[in-house]
Amino acid sequence: FDVVSLGCCSTGLLEMGYLCNKLSPYTCEDADKYVFWDAFHPTEKMNRIFAQHLVNDLPPLS
Repeated sequence: FDVVSLGCCSTGLLEMGYLCNKLSPYTCEDADKYVFWDAFHPTEKMNRIFAQHLVNDLPPLS
């Protein structure tokens, strides 16, 4: 990740954007460079990393 302290959408500090989408002029060009999509939600790339960790690295719940 190139950007870890700001979200991809708008200013990246406060918004949890209803208007944040790939067509918005306030959205970054490459969300894969960001940890967060907006001020709260992780990007798809970050969610994939979380999911891979949960599936592959945690012990079974038996």
